[in-house]
Amino acid sequence: MKTVISRRQALAQGMTTGQIRHKLDRGDWQQPFRATYVQHTGQVTWLERVEAAVSARGPGAVVSLRCALHLWGLTREQPAIITLAEHFDTHRSGALEGVRVRRRRRLATARRYGLPVNTLPQTIIDVIALRPRDSDDMMALITRGVSSRKVTVPELRDELTHHPRHPAREVLTETLTAAEEGLGSAAEARYARDVEAAHALPRMQRQDPISRADGGTLARTMDFRDRARGLGVEIDGNLWHREKQLADRRRDREAAGAGGVVLRAGWVEVVVDPCRLAADVGAAQQARGWTGMPRPCGHTCAIATDPRWASAG
Repeated sequence: MKTVISRRQALAQGMTTGQIRHKLDRGDWQQPFRATYVQHTGQVTWLERVEAAVSARGPGAVVSLRCALHLWGLTREQPAIITLAEHFDTHRSGALEGVRVRRRRRLATARRYGLPVNTLPQTIIDVIALRPRDSDDMMALITRGVSSRKVTVPELRDELTHHPRHPAREVLTETLTAAEEGLGSAAEARYARDVEAAHALPRMQRQDPISRADGGTLARTMDFRDRARGLGVEIDGNLWHREKQLADRRRDREAAGAGGVVLRAGWVEVVVDPCRLAADVGAAQQARGWTGMPRPCGHTCAIATDPRWASAG
């Protein structure tokens, strides 16, 4: 049974205004917004409140931003403030308590749970615009969307073409490139950008399949691997997941059995101290045959003062 109904729908079903008022007076129905009712006496759910807001606002209203993100299943957060969007040419008066309405020239819409909602590409690009300097949140959001196969990198790129003045356009472009390379987590994306690329380290293969001793391929991959030098890098995105820890240790043993070495790093090393991590990875690569040197990413980069590289310079 549909629990949310508008005044217009109730009248179309044959009810009178008196009958509607009677149900409200008795408490059989609740009225979260004007001319919109919830047909039960229990607690109004978040989803019912969102549906009621869309109904009360009228045709053309679309769920947007973090509310849409929840409907798409990319966040567990159910925002207390409901955000709707409508076309720029829509002219309505009056406000709804606890509801914010954005007017925009372009609306890409879909349906989730029977509700009109911004498409996932537009939702992701819009949410990132709210906090354009939070690159960690940006990477995590894109990674969740792409890895869940609810959105593709080309779809996000296409959406970004409609936002020439997006406040995070440059970083977004870099992040989409990282996501397209198959990086499985935000930590891996940060490693590729802030450790490997920023310090001019040799580019490793991404998500490289692990081979068995007989030459076959195991159903596991190495996050980053330099096959020529027998060096791998594993990024622990979830340090407390026991099954993942066991699988990671197994990969380390398999690499060692094949004469390789695996370096392991976690979120803290990748995000908080990427320069020192780059120095360590560069030293391991040089010990295994690399003739180059890592490049400092700036004046405060740890590589510039690391004695391993200072003496080499």
